[in-house]
Formats: sequence, structure tokens, C-alpha cells
Amino acid sequence: MKYKMELSDLECPVCGEKALMVHGRVDEIPHFGRVLEQFIHCKACGYRHSDVMCLEDREPAEYRYRVNSPEDLRVRVVRSPSGFVEIPELGIEVKPGPAAQGFVSNIEGLLRRIRERVETAAKWADKEESKKRAEEILRRMDAAVSGEDEITIVLKDPYGHSAIVPEEDDKLEVRELDEEEAEELRSRIFRPLVPSGEYSN
Repeated sequence: MKYKMELSDLECPVCGEKALMVHGRVDEIPHFGRVLEQFIHCKACGYRHSDVMCLEDREPAEYRYRVNSPEDLRVRVVRSPSGFVEIPELGIEVKPGPAAQGFVSNIEGLLRRIRERVETAAKWADKEESKKRAEEILRRMDAAVSGEDEITIVLKDPYGHSAIVPEEDDKLEVRELDEEEAEELRSRIFRPLVPSGEYSN
């Protein structure tokens, strides 16, 4: 860690109270570079927001990582607010919306976030077919992390600020996105309507 910052008693943009706390730090992530992590929390109204920003110039890129063992859960993931996540085998796409938050976590944390959204979708589904589809997605996710199945985590960022960063890269594929691909992703970041079957965050 190179730098740490803490600010307190700032005015909250939601409730207006001077109860906003801001925590920030700069981390050096091996094979990726320096990132700024920020966490904002209001003690009065509970407003929270987190973000991550790459501090080095990087090219638009796509990362693919095969998950088929418990060890894969520890692989580092940097997802910026412009990062798109896909699991092709499950038909899942998580794309950034207007309030998307960045984070530095690992594959376990990423899958936990996706699981929560799938479980919520299943809870509110009004068709039995949709509930069964969600159950199948959760089953395959569990099977992959236990080594009984395999899924692929795809992370795309038109600004190059997201990455999958394993210690060993034998399961990792990385390619630069051309300008047409990057522009197509940029055009989808703040689209207000999300097609059925996609998750936005």
C-alpha cells in the first residue's frame, strides 16, 4: 500500500448532513499496476458507495479465466465501473449501469455478488421456468468451484481499467479489444433499459 486517506464530517449528497466518511487508499497490484480504492459512507442516512480507479494508462482488454477448482476462488479481480462481466456457459452478463461501483476482490467475491442477484431474480420470478433456470445457474456455479464442472469468467473493459490477475496464468487468456469493440461497449455502459436476462450493476 502506497497511500491512505481518510476524511470525515463531510456533507452527504443524499441527506445533507455533515456525517459523510471517505476512505481511500492506493494499492499496487502485481501484474496490473496502481489502483485507487474509495469507500464512502454516511453515518446519518446509511448512504454507501465504493469505487476503484486504475491510475495507469491501459489499453481496452478482455480477460478470460476458467474456473474449475476451489483454488480459483482466490484469484484477484479488479472490476472498475466500466467493466462488463460474463459467464457464457450460464448465459449471464453483468454490465455497468449509471450507479455501477468498482471493487477489488477475488473470483469468490465476484461470484457471491452474481449469486445474490440470481437469488433475488429467482425470488421475484413469477414463472416456474425462470425459477428453475436460476436454480440451474446456482447449481453450476457451485459445481465449478468444487471442481465438478467448469465455467468461464469473462471481464471486458473498454477503458482497460478492469482485470483478472492470477498468480499463475495458465488458465488466463488476455486480448486487446479493437477500437470498434471498445466503442460498442462504451455505448452500452449508461443505456437506461436492460434487456431481459441481463443484470446491471
